[in-house]
Amino acid sequence: MSAENPSPEPAQRAVSSFKRLRYQLELIGLQLVEAFLPHLPYTALQPLANILGFAFFHLDSRSRAVAMDNLRVAFGSTYTPAERARIARKSFQNFARTMLCLFWSPNLTPENYQNYIRIDGLDNHPIHRSKSTPGVYFLTHFSNFEWISLASSFAVTPGLVITQTFKNPLLGPIFDRLRARGGHTIIPPSRALIRMIKLLRAGGKVGAAADLSINPKHGAVPVRCFGLWTSMSPIAGILAERGGAGLVPSQIFPEPNGRFRLVYHPPLALPDGATHQQIAQACWDIMEPMIIKNPELWLWSYKQWRYKPSTAPEGRYPFYANSTNRFDEILDGQPSAL
Repeated sequence: MSAENPSPEPAQRAVSSFKRLRYQLELIGLQLVEAFLPHLPYTALQPLANILGFAFFHLDSRSRAVAMDNLRVAFGSTYTPAERARIARKSFQNFARTMLCLFWSPNLTPENYQNYIRIDGLDNHPIHRSKSTPGVYFLTHFSNFEWISLASSFAVTPGLVITQTFKNPLLGPIFDRLRARGGHTIIPPSRALIRMIKLLRAGGKVGAAADLSINPKHGAVPVRCFGLWTSMSPIAGILAERGGAGLVPSQIFPEPNGRFRLVYHPPLALPDGATHQQIAQACWDIMEPMIIKNPELWLWSYKQWRYKPSTAPEGRYPFYANSTNRFDEILDGQPSAL
């Protein structure tokens, strides 16, 4: 072996072997969940989610700390520490229910899905029925967001879903398979934007997240989120501009009877010449009030504020937020950049 290509150290080989073993075990575990969960009665999902969410809230100290600090900076003194803990725990339980519903979703068909998901708003605008009118259905990680995509494939039309990247690459195909159940086409992140624009120009429909935080170096735009600046994806504005699409806010809510209610709001009315930043802000602004009203349904363990202004007072942003020159640059000219 040449000096340019030294053999791996024993410790490195051990770590690599352990990682491969862990990945295989995670795959086997997820395959068992995929095989077993659809056989459970639907009524078992909520109590199971409550147990799993409670357990992960107490066991996953890192995600719990993120959720608690996100709630602190978002709501200030509105909630006591005990109330923030309760909201965070319910958020974990809601996310657990969302994942369980995703793995249970092979039971849903175009004929029976409305037994579980009630649809409101489809008759409010022709965008939902027209095969020549492009539409971007945007959402947040709120309540059972996975079923927004699945129900939309039945209620409106199948579209495109971007492949999710996992640290364990063996898990991706399972989630892709589940998310394609309604006829969606799964596409890799590379060239995804181009394919989405092409579909929209042909009158198709696509989905997009309005609360996706990205690195400021990757074309992000600044958005006020609970009064704090965050670095968000401009994808909604790009798709509206280049695909000629209407932007449809989509939200899903749990109902007391165990079902969900999916609401399609009227498309956003945007001023001529709206910038990508203004569009991203408008998308967020229509979603934030519902999160404020139902905070336990949002994914608080997500690092929404990865970046902060360099001049931000100590403690104003979550503990995990970092200052970067690029984030300061995209904030330049924004009012009250703290």
